[in-house]
Parts: sequence; structure tokens; C-alpha cells
Amino acid sequence: MAVIPLWISDWMLARAPDVEGLLERLFAGTGLLNGGNSDYITALMVACAFPLMRFIMDKLVYGPIARRILGIPAGDPKKTDAKVTQEQLDTYGKFKESAYKCGVQVCFTVVLLLVSLNKPWFYDTTLYWAECSWPCNVAISYGERFVYCLVLGFYVQAVPMLFLWETKRKDRLETFAHHVATIILIAYSYYLNLTRVGVMVLVCHESNDIFLEAAKMARYAKHETATTAIFVVFMLSWFTTRVFMFPMFVIRSTLFESLARARQLGVEESIQPHHTILNAFLIFLYCLHVYWSYLILRIAVKQLTTGGADDIRETHDRPTTPKKQQAAVQHGRGMSVGSMPSPA
Repeated sequence: MAVIPLWISDWMLARAPDVEGLLERLFAGTGLLNGGNSDYITALMVACAFPLMRFIMDKLVYGPIARRILGIPAGDPKKTDAKVTQEQLDTYGKFKESAYKCGVQVCFTVVLLLVSLNKPWFYDTTLYWAECSWPCNVAISYGERFVYCLVLGFYVQAVPMLFLWETKRKDRLETFAHHVATIILIAYSYYLNLTRVGVMVLVCHESNDIFLEAAKMARYAKHETATTAIFVVFMLSWFTTRVFMFPMFVIRSTLFESLARARQLGVEESIQPHHTILNAFLIFLYCLHVYWSYLILRIAVKQLTTGGADDIRETHDRPTTPKKQQAAVQHGRGMSVGSMPSPA
């Protein structure tokens, strides 16, 4: 199934940058991105690097930016002589968390586009399987390996960080299930040599979290107009990519076009049980998207009907009193947006 008209895909293919040569020059002879177990080891190295990178960026970049925007004195907020409330400390931590996630998603989106825009299968879902025999033995490019190691490493470390570093939220278990399913999908699709499908799943998921985290940062900075505008863009991108494109192009292809290719080769029975297992995980991820879409719509409805909405995904250690709730409404607190994870 063609994703976009042929003339547009031809125009983009002719102008898309080719990063394969660059990656080959960077990694040739290093022992990295050679395929097989070495790629899993590379992903584990990436997983170890992410928390260290986040710690350094918190200290050197995200912390100073958060203090300047939120008006918190320089230095350790807990040790400064200036009066800093617990609410400011909580907002300070959440702002840094959103800034980190926004930066990661920007990097992922750029890498995904650089790797995939010059691939014909980016524009036609039937080409996911065009060169496949069963098992699929298509050569995996350096770009595909690079994307897989990068994203697999991120989600491996995201599981412990969910409990050790992230803001406590009501859907923590759903997010944990999402991360585990994502890790299994990435590793399993790599094992099956279906990296084209894997890359397209990532393309459908990573970019919209940029707008979500940007909306949250605007919310923490109390720029309500910017929050609403960015959140609207996030909603449009969410429902376009995760709710429409993901099932229409990716799941439809893995369900039906893969079977058509297997029938063409006369090996329909040999693709089981992998066909069923892979599609079960993809459909499970889509069900999580439907659940998070419900939460997004709740936020939007509350914003439209009441002019403000509490974060419906966050839990609080101390209950909010009615007086505090009334004061929040009187001071015009606007939309609060929860952090949706980014599946692969």
C-alpha cells in the first residue's frame, strides 16, 4: 500500500540525505553494529549511557534552564536561603524531566527521518516484505542497526528509571507494561530480521511526544496560551500517527501484506507462530494508545468545559484540600497534561 503518491515519494527519495555511508565509515572496524549478539551488547552500552547523560544534562543544561524559567534561585533549591516552596521544587523536577524527554524525542525523530527518508519502503508498505523469503533474510543496513541499538537501549534503562527517577503517576503499571512490550517488540523484530517494520513503528510514535513535553514545560512555566496551542498540535499528531497511521499502515501490513507475500512464496504455514506473536504485541500497543487517547480527550474536555484540568495521571503524596482546590480555580490554573510514553 502506497503511503503517499508516487511522484512525491520519487521527489523525496531524490533529495533525502544518505546517511548509510557516513555510519559505515564511523562504525566499520569498531566491532559495533556488526549484527547478532554484538548489537544487543551495543544496546546495553547505550542503556548504561543514558542515565549518565541525563545526570550531566540535568546539572549543566536542564537545571539552569528550569531555574531561570521558573524563577528559582541558583544553586541547590533545597539549600538556598531564599524561600522555595515544595510546589516549586516539584515543578522544578517535572520541568527537568520534560526537558530531558523532549530532547531525547527530538534526537530520535531526527535520526529516524535521516535513516528512513531515503528508503523506498518508507513510502510503500508492501516493500517491507518485497525482498523477504521466510525467514526474512534481507540485509539490515547500518542505519537500521543504529536506530535499533539507540532505541532499545533507551527503553531498557527506562524500565528501572520509571520507578527510580520518574514522577509517580497513576498509570505507572500501564507505562511499565508498555515499556516491556516495546523492548520485546524491538528485540523480537530484530531477531526476525523485520527491522523495516520496526523502524516504521518508531516513526509512527516518537515525534508526537516532542509536542507533549513542550506543552508540559509551557504549563509548568504558567504560559497557558502556549500550553493550549502546543497541546492542540500534540493531539493532532497523536491521533494522526498513533491512532490512524499505526494501524492503517503498519498493523494492516503485518497482518495482511506479510501473509500475501508468504502465499506468493508458498510458505504460508512456516511464518507461524511469529506472525501471530508479532501482531499480538502490535495490537496490544495499539490498545494502550486507545487508553491514553481516552485520557487525552478527558484533558481536552475539562479544558473546554471548565477552563482548567488537574493532571489526571499524577498521584500526590498529600491530598489537596478543598480550599486549595478552590484557590487553584480562582488563580486560573489551566490545562495540565500527563506524560504519554513513546512506544516503539
